[in-house]
Amino acid sequence: MAITIAHLTVAQAATILNAIISFIQYTLGLALVALLAKFISDVNSAVTWSVITRELHTSLWPTILRTDTSHGAAPRVTFFSKLGMLSSLLVTVAGIVTPLGLKQGPPIASHYQPMDAVYIKDTSPLASATSPRSNYTYARTCGYFNLIPCPGNTEAETTEINPSIIEQFNSTPYGPFNIQFRRYFKSSIGHNNLSILGGQYSTLESFILRDGIFAVDGAIVDLTETPGIGLSNHTAPPSLKDGATWSQEMLWLEPVTTCVDTNLTIDYVLEDGPNASIDTFNLTDRGGFVGLTTQYPSLDRDGQNINLYQHAYKGAVISNAYSMIALNNLTRSQSSVGQAFPLDTMRDASFIPGVMKTLNLGYLSNVSMESGSQSTVCRGYGSLDTANITNVGVHCGAFLGPPYRSDGGDDRIQDIGSKWRQNLHVCASVTKASIQRVDYSLNGTTELSNLHVTRSPLDQPVLWAVEKTDMNITDIAIYWGRVADSYESDPSLTTVRATELYVPASVSDIANILTDGQAETVPAMAWSHVYGELMATDSLLDYSGSTNAALLNKYQTIISADPAQGIARINNLIWTDAVVNNLLSSDTSTVLTVAEYHPSISYDLKYGIPLALLVLIWLPSFTTALMALIFGMLKISYLKNLLNHTSVGKIVTGHSALAVESTNGSGPTFPIPLDPNSASTTTLIANEKDWADTAGQTLISYRPHAMGPSEEHGLLYPQTPLSAQYGSEIKVGTPH
Repeated sequence: MAITIAHLTVAQAATILNAIISFIQYTLGLALVALLAKFISDVNSAVTWSVITRELHTSLWPTILRTDTSHGAAPRVTFFSKLGMLSSLLVTVAGIVTPLGLKQGPPIASHYQPMDAVYIKDTSPLASATSPRSNYTYARTCGYFNLIPCPGNTEAETTEINPSIIEQFNSTPYGPFNIQFRRYFKSSIGHNNLSILGGQYSTLESFILRDGIFAVDGAIVDLTETPGIGLSNHTAPPSLKDGATWSQEMLWLEPVTTCVDTNLTIDYVLEDGPNASIDTFNLTDRGGFVGLTTQYPSLDRDGQNINLYQHAYKGAVISNAYSMIALNNLTRSQSSVGQAFPLDTMRDASFIPGVMKTLNLGYLSNVSMESGSQSTVCRGYGSLDTANITNVGVHCGAFLGPPYRSDGGDDRIQDIGSKWRQNLHVCASVTKASIQRVDYSLNGTTELSNLHVTRSPLDQPVLWAVEKTDMNITDIAIYWGRVADSYESDPSLTTVRATELYVPASVSDIANILTDGQAETVPAMAWSHVYGELMATDSLLDYSGSTNAALLNKYQTIISADPAQGIARINNLIWTDAVVNNLLSSDTSTVLTVAEYHPSISYDLKYGIPLALLVLIWLPSFTTALMALIFGMLKISYLKNLLNHTSVGKIVTGHSALAVESTNGSGPTFPIPLDPNSASTTTLIANEKDWADTAGQTLISYRPHAMGPSEEHGLLYPQTPLSAQYGSEIKVGTPH
């Protein structure tokens, strides 16, 4: 049977128990001595009186009643007496207060050692909807309009991958052959209907409303301020009593986005409340038209040394310029800051006021230049450029941010007549690959939900490789990944030693499709999704926030916290959620280097002050006493004799070595504490303090060595009855 008490910690419970035990200890001692005093006989043997005295004077009663044993003693005796009382008090206080500082401490890791690992099954909706891995195969085709031979192959009508390519990119677990579609289907391609697995791009379980970093089936998801996913098929040591910690290196995919404010906004009024359509609205110049630069923006073409701001800025300038053309060839001098240009949903269908969405750079419908050409200028590559390491898969687009109230009202309240605004940005994004160290810790059972995950970049350069081809971007999804150092000079690869790799452009970046058989093209497809349509489709989540008030509120909060780069973070979050829903890793570790956790406690030192004071008294006292015993300055026999000779029974019967010091050479006599305030010469003092100040100051010596053998068994000296010294008329005086 057990008792359960709420709202108490173990330390608090221990304190309460110690307080109760201390209270019982002292009150029980007082009560037993009080009962002893009640039931003792008036006449007892000397031994009995010795026991009674010991019990009485070792209790708290002398201190409480302030009897003659509690004051008037010699200074050194008083010092040790008070020190003993203080020690007893500190023992009680320390026993009660000290446990309050105890808390459960952090788990302490032991030394690392290899352990067999077991697969951690995920039971979430994401894992339940994931296709089985048993039938998964890797394949490849090349050519956009017609099949052409892929690198290493001589035939076009084949899905086989050249074995040397597999060997190159399988030399580490951080390449394309450890990445798989989360959902797939059997497809066919070419004149011969070649069998190949196609990726099924969809949303299985959205995590975008979550924060932090956590593990899911086949991946690590980071939805902090620097989102991304790590690719690993999770294993862990078997369930350990107190948990464990271990680390793994893994391929990390991270969205990188830079946005430039166009200094244009969409403004509107909710004339008929939150659910009514908005037919008219304004495109307002906040400096984007009137202050548009007259210099054509430059764009560095420096391969992996990419400057995303240049891409976004160039896109913003081009977008604003062609919007001015669409507005009847508007010139800078014809506009001003705050000038509004009326639009409507019938003519300007790209806009849906009140809905966050992505737009083409040429978002106004009557722009003569094709939006695809504008996007090519912003990206820095086109469909006929060569697929290689220098043509990085940049994506560009205009972004109409989440709506917020421009009248100072609460964004969560859509009042009738309230004024609203949406900012226009142009953003450029790319996928960055790196190797990250992921630290796991597990407390409790081996389940994904119990995994605590942190990550940090690998601070040393590694060897990255990209296929070296002369094929157009639209004809191939080139392989990329980390390879073994032995391939650094391989003529079929372009290699770079760096801490990160910006993923090169492929056909998926141009055509906005998943490449069959190649799951490493999912990040490109996710960017096409982000810069394409955020509204819901049959298989994709509505990322616009138009049907999810909680998601819209999260977007608004992000923008409010960081107006400059909040849009970039939103883009990155959407990309991360899309990628983890369509990608997983097949990289599985069967042996891990694990440090098992052991429990610990922590202590708040302020609760240890009484104990520290007690130790300050105990340590010198104990050390001095121990040294005295060890070096013979104090003997146990002396302590034993002192205890025996200070027994009240021996004192009364005259068998004690205590004796009144002689003052006149006539031998010791008992002093009689007469009352000086009484007229009678036979009245005794009744007040204990007066006794302590008078007769109590009589010098008594302890001289066990002065006792002869006969004296040890008989009377030390004859007692003279008081009546013989002062007559039979002795009486006790009135207490003062």
